[in-house]
Amino acid sequence: PEIKTIIVESNEPNGPFGAKEVGEGAIMPTIPAILNAVYNATGVRIFELPLLPERVYMALKQKRQAKE
Repeated sequence: PEIKTIIVESNEPNGPFGAKEVGEGAIMPTIPAILNAVYNATGVRIFELPLLPERVYMALKQKRQAKE
């Protein structure tokens, strides 16, 4: 089917020059999904971003030390 694009102008007082987000909202559920995948794979929760290998390693190390 033919799609017709219509530009609707509006003013967003919080954005620079009245700009609004376009695609950033789509990544919002991605971050928790990745953090949950790390938890499911390792058993440790990471609460700090960015998610770095060093943070995962340190969390695993702390988990191991807590068991001893």
